[in-house]
Amino acid sequence: MANPVKSVIVKPLNGQASIVANEFVVVETGTAEAPVAIPSEGKVLVHLSVWEANKADLTARAEAGDLGVYLNPEDNPEQLQGDVNVLKLIAFHFPVFKFGQGYSGAYLLRARYGFKGDIRAFGDIWRDQFFYLARCGFTQFDIKEGKSLEDALNAFSDFTIPYQTSADGSLPVFNRRAAAAGA
Repeated sequence: MANPVKSVIVKPLNGQASIVANEFVVVETGTAEAPVAIPSEGKVLVHLSVWEANKADLTARAEAGDLGVYLNPEDNPEQLQGDVNVLKLIAFHFPVFKFGQGYSGAYLLRARYGFKGDIRAFGDIWRDQFFYLARCGFTQFDIKEGKSLEDALNAFSDFTIPYQTSADGSLPVFNRRAAAAGA
């Protein structure tokens, strides 16, 4: 699952997108018989189950921004509601294009639990998804291997006016029209 891509796209909520170095390495979960060995140095993304089992030992690294937690489609982001003030990075793994649980998970973390850190999408994500992922609260995009990062930067300007409210705080078109009519 470790992504060999050396760069990711970072787009702060309602900010400009840019390409930056990918400092995080995804650490596999291992098994109950052979648990994963978490590197003691460097920035890592560990699975939710690893975080839950080792939270006391990993909290300082998470607070320092050197450790993030990732979720698979079957994982419940509500398990992180008590950790939103500790974690600086939460990621959602999209193993194949058809999984969309990460969209609602990111929105839940932003809107209900007030998560202010970065939310990363990685795995089988494509340029076509970036605008919508950003609307749901994603701020980092680890694009599918072999795709152009430069081309993917353009995805955020594919649409200029959103039609619905979302986690990015952009005013939807109906609110803009109402405000203009009242002015």
